Amino acid sequence: MAFRFRFLRRLAAASLFLLAGFAGGWVSATIFADSISLTRLVPAIGPGLVANQETPPSLRQQFRVFWEVWNLVETEFYQRDKINHTRMIRGAITGMLASLDDPYTVYQEPELASQTNEHMQGRMGGIGTYLRITDGRAFLYKPIKGAPAEAAGLKQDDEIVAIDGEPVAPMIAGLDVNEAAVKVASKIRGQAGTQVRLTIRRQPDDQVFDITLTRADIVVPGVEAQLVDGGIAYIRIIEFKANTVPEFDQALRELLPQAPNGIVLDMRNNPGGFLDQARAVLGRLYNGVALYEQNSKGEITEIRTVGGDIRAFDVPIVVLVNGSSASASEIVAGALRDSRPNVTLIGEKTFGKGSVQNIYHLSDGSSARITFAHWLTPARTEIDKVGITPQYVIPYAEDPATQTLCVGDRQPPPGATTCADNQLFYAIRLLRTGEAPPSMPAAAR
Repeated sequence: MAFRFRFLRRLAAASLFLLAGFAGGWVSATIFADSISLTRLVPAIGPGLVANQETPPSLRQQFRVFWEVWNLVETEFYQRDKINHTRMIRGAITGMLASLDDPYTVYQEPELASQTNEHMQGRMGGIGTYLRITDGRAFLYKPIKGAPAEAAGLKQDDEIVAIDGEPVAPMIAGLDVNEAAVKVASKIRGQAGTQVRLTIRRQPDDQVFDITLTRADIVVPGVEAQLVDGGIAYIRIIEFKANTVPEFDQALRELLPQAPNGIVLDMRNNPGGFLDQARAVLGRLYNGVALYEQNSKGEITEIRTVGGDIRAFDVPIVVLVNGSSASASEIVAGALRDSRPNVTLIGEKTFGKGSVQNIYHLSDGSSARITFAHWLTPARTEIDKVGITPQYVIPYAEDPATQTLCVGDRQPPPGATTCADNQLFYAIRLLRTGEAPPSMPAAAR
């Protein structure tokens, strides 16, 4: 009886709701009759629905809605000049991959895919500088040593006002930072030997001037190396690109004959790169398991190091990492920690990217990166969203008491010959004297 009462009460409420809905609809139709068309059926035919017949039968029902909307745009949308089929398709692909909720499974449009591929090959035609986009403006960032930009006297934070007479601000208006960087880079890059004219604004006086540069074949280094205080070999791996292993081999050939007391392997701010390059770097430092890959079925595959003709198996190593050390750099750090007793990690907890992507180059020059597995260290430790905690956790600080040789592209302050870098300082001291850094060893590994 109670059930029936509740049912009747709900039925009455539903009736009132329907009446209210009818009244609301009548009012809306009266007020907005000039701006809202009557509901129409989706056109039964059109290019989209014809294309749906080519869809595999098992997916045809799901794809039908997509093609229905495509057909509506084709037949109904009134701003015909804004219909761009290529952008519609690319937007659909981007949205499809975004729905997987994996930040590393992504689509890159042809221009960005081309620039990414050039960068990862370690060579590109251009003027030799990175870019920084801020507030709809483009700035030079870290001109590469010896490249046309630096040779012409261009400096970090010079603003690029125009490229070949085309103003940059309207060129990138409305674009996000990544799209803007791709747009500006595509205008600056080009075949070696060709020229590009830049209009530059330089602070602090807002000086504006034009400069014409001849593009060159730029080699973007993946490794920097030198001998530092106390006979310590310093090797910085900037990124794991196609030229990383040859450059790493060259660094070892130059440094090992000098009988270094240890190696500082600096992978701070290294975002990762090619897995095969990481395996080959590890193969110069030990022979064994580099990582384990676990696929979507839970199957685990052992991935081993790849050796070369030069080895540094017995030299003590300190690895420097921080929160921007990710992916392939975490593979190397975790593998060395698990596989060699004379390796110490110093710095800050790493980023925590423990997934592996295949890059597929598509027919129009675009690319899709698809996550196909995640990886574990040789000790089968999970890294994804966890990161690697160094044995000695030392937040970076430019403490005047931790002066050491300036490395990489760092320049000493005016009147000085050294740079303050506490992480590097303690790494060198540990290798030279065995004195532990002023930090408690981390409990988690």
